Amino acid sequence: MTIKHISNADGKGWLIVKWADGTTIPAVPQFLRVDYKKTENGRDFFTVVEGIHVGKDASVKRMIDGGSYLLDGDPAESKATLKFDRKKGEFWYGGTGPVAAKTDAANPMPLGSFDIELPDEVHNLGAQYQVDSVFATTWFRVGHSGDRFLHPGRVSAGCVTITDIRQWTSIYNYLIKRRLGDGKSVGTIEIVE
Repeated sequence: MTIKHISNADGKGWLIVKWADGTTIPAVPQFLRVDYKKTENGRDFFTVVEGIHVGKDASVKRMIDGGSYLLDGDPAESKATLKFDRKKGEFWYGGTGPVAAKTDAANPMPLGSFDIELPDEVHNLGAQYQVDSVFATTWFRVGHSGDRFLHPGRVSAGCVTITDIRQWTSIYNYLIKRRLGDGKSVGTIEIVE
């Protein structure tokens, strides 16, 4: 197995690849670990080894200069530790915080400890916030099912919503290389009140 990882190809944390079935949606996130197979006809071929697309085969065209969007090595770091205090509206990542955050009072994020998944797809609802963080379309699912995410924004539908959007780039940079060790998650979040 030759582990490589996805580069920040578009400058916003995503790379559009061609899946084995010929589709190009969804894109894959920066630092996603892949098993490089070969380079042929100007394309790099690989199998995804983590996240929601684990086991899927894909390829990507090489850069105009012949370089690859697949970078050598495994940049994974130890798991992320996050905390969100619903009552105070404070979010902590690693030893950094508090950062202003909220959840929907009528549909609050449940209390407890949850895994935070690797990014799954481009979340276009975040595009309006890219003036404050180019990574605003990268969201992290809270738990392994449902539609609750950790994301930047001004409106929350029951997610952990970072309202100090300018902090999202730092939060993204903290999370994107982290791994819990289950092949699905970057770390855990504790929701308290």
